[in-house]
Parts: sequence; structure tokens; C-alpha cells
Amino acid sequence: MATLDGAQRVRRFGLKPQLLLLLLLLNLVSATAYTAVLYGTDRSEIITGIDGRLQAAANAVREIVPQGYHRRITGPDSIPPPEYRAVRQRLSRFANDSGFTYVYSYMKFGDEIRTVATSATPTEILEGRQTRFFTLYDTAPDELYRSFADEHTRFDEYSDSFGRFRSIYMPVKASDGRVHVIGADIDLARLDQRLHEALVKSISIGMALFALSMAVGWFLISRIVAPLVRLTAFTRNMETRSFQPDEDEMEAMQTISRSRGDEVGSLAEAMAGMIARLQRYLVEMEEATAARERVEGELSAARDIQVGMLPRTFPPFPERKDLDVFALLEPAKQVGGDLYDYFLIDDNRLFFVVGDVSGKGVPAALFMAMTTTLFKAHAMSGKSTGEIMQRVNIELSRDNAAEMFVTIFAGILDLRSGDVEYSDGGHEAPFIVRDGGLVERLQKLQGMALGVFEDAVYSTGHFRLNEGDALVLFTDGVSEATDADEQLFTTARIADALATARAEFSARLIAEGLADSVRAFVGAVPQSDDIAILTVCYEGERDSLS
Repeated sequence: MATLDGAQRVRRFGLKPQLLLLLLLLNLVSATAYTAVLYGTDRSEIITGIDGRLQAAANAVREIVPQGYHRRITGPDSIPPPEYRAVRQRLSRFANDSGFTYVYSYMKFGDEIRTVATSATPTEILEGRQTRFFTLYDTAPDELYRSFADEHTRFDEYSDSFGRFRSIYMPVKASDGRVHVIGADIDLARLDQRLHEALVKSISIGMALFALSMAVGWFLISRIVAPLVRLTAFTRNMETRSFQPDEDEMEAMQTISRSRGDEVGSLAEAMAGMIARLQRYLVEMEEATAARERVEGELSAARDIQVGMLPRTFPPFPERKDLDVFALLEPAKQVGGDLYDYFLIDDNRLFFVVGDVSGKGVPAALFMAMTTTLFKAHAMSGKSTGEIMQRVNIELSRDNAAEMFVTIFAGILDLRSGDVEYSDGGHEAPFIVRDGGLVERLQKLQGMALGVFEDAVYSTGHFRLNEGDALVLFTDGVSEATDADEQLFTTARIADALATARAEFSARLIAEGLADSVRAFVGAVPQSDDIAILTVCYEGERDSLS
């Protein structure tokens, strides 16, 4: 993968090592679990088998000990020594032949457990250490005591002075109501040996399964990852060649697609199709880029033509001291629909107009050009601003297939008296900045936007500009400018900006100061609408006399 600066990012731990590591962990868990289950099963079977032998041994002891033997035991002299030795001899022979360490019988007298019959190991017989009749079993395990108490058969593993054993305690109630416990012991060393053999067997099988799983997994992962590595290298090579395919690599990709019936083959097929589409897209992009450059060139030319239609020389009447005019236009796109214009009808009257065409872009610019042309034609012969507006409206409404319209504020300033007559076609009312700094808004007249209805009627209003006053006209791109929090600039902020922008009497300073306030308010938010500002400063005879 390439980083944003174009440098190839180094993969320190690729897909194959990740999959192999995952396989290793899964096989370790599986092998360990299998070994544990197998060992548990073997151990359970071994213990069950041993317990079955102990159960059989206890039943055999009941048959070996003579009937009525336990009923006669009341104390240490109850059984004659020769009889006890005979019983011990038979029990010892059975234990040695059957693989038991001890078989025995216990009776309880008070809280004491006494040995009343028991086998002896060959070593004990050779050394004369056989357990005597009625010997106190002072290290008896707790399980033996519980069997005497509840008369339940139990199995137990314990260690005492005789060794480590797994034993059975089988209580038997005699006809006289007394209980004796018959038992048998198997040396735990034998059990441990069998359990060890079972553990070794389980581990060996687990390791074999682990090795087999790793080998099969390695093969499968290599088969999956190898074509993915080739596809990754192919993709990187495409980038270095500016997405121009190589025939050998395309053939290799098609081979992967044909030979694999899984998702890897589908991926190779999808990549081959994607590359083919990408080639067509690049060709289309080149054509679209060329077309866009042509359009941008045409729009740039259209912008130059549009701007050229509006007066741009300031001051426009340098020979006159009674008048100062400045205007600015900032389209939201390369061309826009806002308009302004001004010109002298005769030596004493200045016509001015500001408008905002619905929509933006080239259609708005064309409608704007037609509007300014019509006002320039009809203003020279019109008797009033209302009549001029009606004539232009008729022309704009006729054959208006696009159903566009334009809001207009137009006026005529009499430079001898400062009287202004004006008409409003649904436009924002302008502000008046008086000579003393007071900012007031002109009362709005009712009027329909131009281009909607041919028979619309426009009234004519009047107000006066005193010497030193300035009239500021603008479009809604100023009042409706939006900041990052989607708050509008509003006409209230326009009034505040005009009050602070008039550092000295200059149409340029007033207009640019207002525009700067709008820019500061919106910040980095892109301009959403065209902006037009026209400032007309009336000096009258004040500067003419100076």
C-alpha cells in the first residue's frame, strides 16, 4: 500500500505469517484440548477398572473369611492364634496371586478401629512383621470412619505407615447387628505407572495431530496467499506504470482466475475487469478534462465579457466634484447574475441600478447582460423610473422560456438638488449614510420582480440626498452571507458595518469596508451567492465651491 506522500508502506508482518501464527495457536489449543480429553478418558477407564477389581476383591474376602468369624470377635482373645494365622495365610495367598497389596477386615469398638483379619506381604512374612489380631489401626483414614458410620461403600486414595494406596471400604452387617468393613488395597505406584503411560500416549497422539495439522495448514495457506501476493505485486506495479497494464501480468492474473474456483479466483477476475474499466475510465477522464478545460476557458472569456459590460473605471467622472461613485461585483462562480450600472442621462441627472438575477452561472449571466442592455436603452428616454421599469419588464417577460426573473432597484439622482426618484422591483432597500455618520434605511416600495408578468406596474418614490450623504445599494449576497455556524450577516450588520466603514467621505472606502466586513464574518466558508455593492456619494455644490 502507498502512503499519501507516495512512499510504499513497509509491511513488517504479512498475511501469511499472520495466518500461520493463527494456525499455530489454533493447533496448540486443539492439540492440548485433545490430549487433555484423551488423558482424562484413559484415566477414567483405568480408575474404573481398578475400582472394579477392588470391588471383586472385597467380595472375594467375604467368601475367604469363614462364616460366623466376625460374630465371635469381642476382644483380643476372641479368635485363637492358629485360626487367625490360617485366615491370614489364605488372604495373603489371594492378595499375592491377584496383585493386591493388602486385603483385610476391620471392626470398630467404641472409637477405635481394630484389625480382625488381614493379609501380609511376602516381605512382612519373611521379616516376621505381620499385623497381629485385634491390632489398633491408629492411622485409619477418614473415609473408613465414614463407611462405619453410614454403612456406604467408598473408594479412597491415602497414605499411611504402610504406603500409598487406592482402597475400597465395603461395610457388612453381621447377623448380630454389628458392622465390619472389608477392604482391599492396590499400591498407587502401579496406578501412577499406568496413568503415566496413558499421559505419554495422549501427548504423543496430540503432537502427531499437531504436526499433521501444521503441515496441511501450511500447504493450504501457501496455496491461498501465493496468488494474493502476486495480485498485490501486480497492483503496485500498475501504480508505478501509471495504471498501464503489462501483458505478462495480465496473463498471469487470467491464469489465476481460470485455475482457482474460490474467492481468490473471483478476486483475480474482478481485478482484471476493474483494470479494463479503469483503462476506459482514464481515457474518458482525459476527454472530460480536455472538455472541462475548454469550458473553463470559455467561462473565463465569458467572465471577461461580463465584467467588461459593467463600468469599472473609478472614479467614473473625474471632472465632476459633486459626485463620487464606486461599485464592486464578486460572482459566486466564474460568471454570475448580479448586476449594477450607472451613467449620466444628461449633465444634471445620474441613472443607477442594482439587480439580482435568479440562479447563477451562465444562464444568469446572459439574463443579466440582457437586463443591463435594456436599462441602458430605456433609461435615456423614460420619463420616470417607474416607466423605465415597466418597459424593461415587458421586454424581459416576453418569450421568457427559462422563466427567469431579476430583482431591481433603480433610481435617478438630480445632481442640482440631491432629489432622487426610484422604483423597487422586489429588491433589497438600500441604506443612506448621512454626512454626520447616521445610517438609515430607505423605505421600501412595493414592486414585482422583473420578467414575471408583462402587465406589472411599478410606482415611483422620492427622497433627498443632502450634501455629503451616500447611498449604498447591495444584493442579497451581502445580507444573506453565511458563516460557519450558518448565521446570516443580516441588514443589521450591514448598518453596523456602514457606521464604522465611513472613516472619510469616499465611495470606495464605504463599499470596500462593507465587503471586508462580510469577508471577516464568513471566514473560510465558501461564497454561496453573488455579491454586488454600489455606492453613490452626493457632494452637490459643496466641493464645487471649494
